[in-house]
Amino acid sequence: MVRKRSVIPAKAGVRAVGRNQEMNSALLICTVALMLAAPAVADDFTFDASEFDKKTVEFSGYLEQKEEGLKMRSDSPGYKLAYPGETQRHHLLRNTTTLELSGKLNLDPVVVDMRAQAFHADDQLITTSDRGTVMEGGVRWSAGPGLTVDAGKRVQRWGKGYAWSPVGFIERPKDASDPQSSREGFVMASAEWTKSLDGPVSAVGLSGFVVPTDGSSLNKDFGVERDLNPAAKLYLLAWDTDIDFLWRGQGAKPQSFGFDFSRNITSALEVHGEWARFRDAPHNTVSAAGVTGQTESDATSWLLGLRYLTQNEVTWIVEYYRNGNGYDARELDDYYTFLDKALAGGAAPALADKARAVARSGYGRVNPGTDYVYAKASVSEPFGWVYGSAALTAMTSLEDRSWQLVPEVSYTGFNNVELRARAFVLHGASHTEFGEKPASRRIEVYARFFF
Repeated sequence: MVRKRSVIPAKAGVRAVGRNQEMNSALLICTVALMLAAPAVADDFTFDASEFDKKTVEFSGYLEQKEEGLKMRSDSPGYKLAYPGETQRHHLLRNTTTLELSGKLNLDPVVVDMRAQAFHADDQLITTSDRGTVMEGGVRWSAGPGLTVDAGKRVQRWGKGYAWSPVGFIERPKDASDPQSSREGFVMASAEWTKSLDGPVSAVGLSGFVVPTDGSSLNKDFGVERDLNPAAKLYLLAWDTDIDFLWRGQGAKPQSFGFDFSRNITSALEVHGEWARFRDAPHNTVSAAGVTGQTESDATSWLLGLRYLTQNEVTWIVEYYRNGNGYDARELDDYYTFLDKALAGGAAPALADKARAVARSGYGRVNPGTDYVYAKASVSEPFGWVYGSAALTAMTSLEDRSWQLVPEVSYTGFNNVELRARAFVLHGASHTEFGEKPASRRIEVYARFFF
């Protein structure tokens, strides 16, 4: 029996259905079918509500093994930045093992939870790389009807964008090449109040946050200045549209504010967008000769996208992203020209150190340009392939016309196992974003075991 799943959300603002939810839905459908086909068995069926009670202790996780093969651009600045002092290689093999563990203690009205990850990578250039970190965790207290207080390390998911989130003011940026990958949170404290209403505005929520930095180790990736870094979000479900108004106060980062929205136009079409304004945002630059500079000005970033389910159950996601504080083609060309000089053979070591510092100042971001288009087409069970799925993702920088194409397939037919394979094809002229990445091709396969 071929199962068909709908991937368009039932209401505004709901995103793609998770893999575990799909498996649970499949199990439910199969169970109902068996009950209808075998009434004699159904007569003996009993329902035990206690099986669905919240458990006091919950534990889950996954173990992932990934194998990668890369075709390297060993003469590119990106390669020399990533692998300083290494000899040129045209191909690279890498294997990665990841273990993620999640636990939760439900002591109504208090919940204590934690998610930790251990990571080991081994390739022919970096002998071994080991890392272990708490991704998120803390204490959540349901203080009253609609009121929740939380303290700990948290991953906020602000914004309605799939590949990018310009209004993600208090979270680490997404990787547009894998937007659903696991991310690390920041230490913060928050309080959230929500209430259902009658009328065109059917729900309202107000959240307040502090993301403290101490100038050294606490949230050092968020900022290096000592500050509480307050933030707030107002949520409205109005006229069947999800709307958020978001704000981050002046602190270790510039003051920022914005809004997002998501609405189902039809049962098959959803539109979403984000708009963000950054006050006095720093913009670090370097000339072709290596002269660095910094300016501060207001910057505006925005995103507009749609999600569409065709009649043959192909899901399309298309987004346009304008990065107001990004680098235009001329600035990127100057940067790559400087890298060519600084990382050339025989160049002074001080120039190489300066090149790495410049990359950290902003040019080394995953997508440092100004204008991008993202498109993804995905389908579950193509050609009747039960438990299988396939997708094709394209991303291009409109500023320099370089692009990346990613076909992928996955299979979930084994119990608690996901198999996935992807290929990355990057193309662009010299001194363009995707033309200067360390690798021009990458193939990866992984097996993920859930427990």
